[in-house]
Amino acid sequence: MLSKRRSQGVTLVEVLVAVLLLSVGLLGALKLQTEGVRLNADSKYTVLATTYAQDALDALAFDRSNERAAWAGITASSTAASGQAGTWLAGLRRDLPSGKANVSCAAQACTVVISWTPPGRDPVSATYSMYDK
Repeated sequence: MLSKRRSQGVTLVEVLVAVLLLSVGLLGALKLQTEGVRLNADSKYTVLATTYAQDALDALAFDRSNERAAWAGITASSTAASGQAGTWLAGLRRDLPSGKANVSCAAQACTVVISWTPPGRDPVSATYSMYDK
């Protein structure tokens, strides 16, 4: 009779331990899911920045409409530019959160620096360069 009383509470303890372990596992899976969503958004912004930088460098390399000065006038504080550079800057500011760009050209090199601030994160900056031979 004494051993039967001692074993009656064991099943309840086992269930509580199982629920605790299951809860820890589910919390870990939830954290993994939210981190995956965040990294996916970060990748999206990086791809957008790379695409915009490539567009700017292509426009500078094949400057058929003689707009190099308009491109070189784009700084981090620019809110507007003329021609193709203005359309490019407006798109960048629309597609990247707090998107800013700085375009500079020296004798044989052009550099595009794009920065943005993902929601709830620190600012990110990427530099892209093109060198003429």
